[in-house]
Amino acid sequence: MSFNALALITAAAAASVALLGTSIPATATAPVAFELEAPKVSFEAPGLFIAGQPYEVTIDVEAGKNGSPLAGWIISPAAFLVDGVPLGERTNEAMLQLPPGAKLSVTFDLGQFIEAERGFELAFAKNLSNSAPISVAALAPVAAGGQSFMERDVDTLGDYVVVMETTAGPLVLEFWPDRAPNHVRNFLDLSYTGFYDGIIFHRVMKGFMIQGGDPQGTGTGGGPRTLDAEFSDADHVRGVLSAARLGHDVNSATSQFFIMHAHTPSLNGQYSAYGKLVMGYDTLDAIATTQTSRGDKPVVDQVIESARVYRRMPAAEKKGGE
Repeated sequence: MSFNALALITAAAAASVALLGTSIPATATAPVAFELEAPKVSFEAPGLFIAGQPYEVTIDVEAGKNGSPLAGWIISPAAFLVDGVPLGERTNEAMLQLPPGAKLSVTFDLGQFIEAERGFELAFAKNLSNSAPISVAALAPVAAGGQSFMERDVDTLGDYVVVMETTAGPLVLEFWPDRAPNHVRNFLDLSYTGFYDGIIFHRVMKGFMIQGGDPQGTGTGGGPRTLDAEFSDADHVRGVLSAARLGHDVNSATSQFFIMHAHTPSLNGQYSAYGKLVMGYDTLDAIATTQTSRGDKPVVDQVIESARVYRRMPAAEKKGGE
């Protein structure tokens, strides 16, 4: 719901409240008095905030059996607190009168109201919601130019994640430098330099994996370097990021990668796993279940529109709520 739409709704609600407050003629039958109940309110929000990208939250409201009054700010950014601080002014100038049992759901982008330098606690106005506060991790974009991930110390590689925007939605990937440091360096470097932008997922197998990273889109191409295998005890479960290779040479991994759609233990110790999906499992499912043709290639191209490197911000500090 846009804020213009919200303003129209709250204005109309204010008018209806004004009508409810008019005097009743002496000849009219007095209405039966019912005690209005406070509405039930809950919210849903992602556990990951990416600076500069939308952060959509949903507020669900259910009126009591006799109806419920609802202040307009309760379905606006002002209802939320970041580390105990409200995100807007709260006034009761605009009131909604919800009919008995009515349900209302409002979704909007809260990201434009949040200025985060670290992870944070997101909570709803005190005593108004059935939802508990949530801890939100935060990511900051890595500035273009000047970074050399191929030379970065292994102890710092875990500070970064990659956000892939695809035609099916986002994929957010974290890494395991303790298991495959050179594969992590390679993937970060290729993402940072824009290598993956515009490349398709050329091989998709439902219940197995989705494969991409080949600039030729055929499964025969690669990137600027070749990597030796870095096998580990990592289990190829759903969401794991692993390195494809060219042919049977175990030391031929380059830019191609695959993300597991389902657990496949037969790959353990045979392929270099170096990370996992932390958000975007719905996107993984959408790509994995798309219609395919010969060679398991999607009929409709599943494109990596962009791959960008982000830095993990420090974890949230507990500051308390209202």
